[in-house]
Amino acid sequence: MRSLAHPKRAALVMAAAASLGASAPGSASLACGYEDPQSVSRGSLSWGYPNSLHVIGAISTEVAARRLPHANFNRGGVDLFGNKFRLASKSLEQFGTMLSATSSESLQTPVAIVLLEPMLWARFEPTAGGLRTAVHVSGAKDGDLVVVTGEAVIAEIAAGHLTFGEAYARGVARLYGEDAQIAAFVQNYQQVGADLGVLETGPSRTAAGLNLQNRPAAQQTGTTSHRFMWRKSCEC
Repeated sequence: MRSLAHPKRAALVMAAAASLGASAPGSASLACGYEDPQSVSRGSLSWGYPNSLHVIGAISTEVAARRLPHANFNRGGVDLFGNKFRLASKSLEQFGTMLSATSSESLQTPVAIVLLEPMLWARFEPTAGGLRTAVHVSGAKDGDLVVVTGEAVIAEIAAGHLTFGEAYARGVARLYGEDAQIAAFVQNYQQVGADLGVLETGPSRTAAGLNLQNRPAAQQTGTTSHRFMWRKSCEC
């Protein structure tokens, strides 16, 4: 893990985030790109989660190779009735259902996901009654495992066209947290998105194919200390 080496720079980031929130119309704490595309700003996200914006480039590569569809958020046309948000919300809820069904190991650590295109946050929190999914939350909380990915990635996983393990291996999903949390999540939930009745066992869908030592260097470092810098500026 890396800690924040420049407190003054952190203060500047927080000040910039506050300024973004103050300039947004209405309630900035509830705004996301589906509601106000002009309020979407991803620049500060990379301060809290280093190299997280590399996910955008990885997604573009996958779209160009036709291994991923374009995100609904980026498709043209005015979305007067909020259909794009509902589709993303449904995919996130399905992802939560898959987390509960895929592994024999119960989720121990709350997981927060941010979809980069609209900067939409969701949380999956283990409770005594099962996994609780909350979409359109203010951001991650201290101790959360954070997943940075895209709308089309989650949609493809929810539709059973892509596994989380494949998304992680291709760089279209990045994890941030304690190294032990990351390793456990990849091990236990790499098959999320697979047909549970006919699980493939090729290298791309096995723990060996997702050896953490084989990850890009920029993806190996988790972070929890950076999270506070972005939480209040990208509340979606």
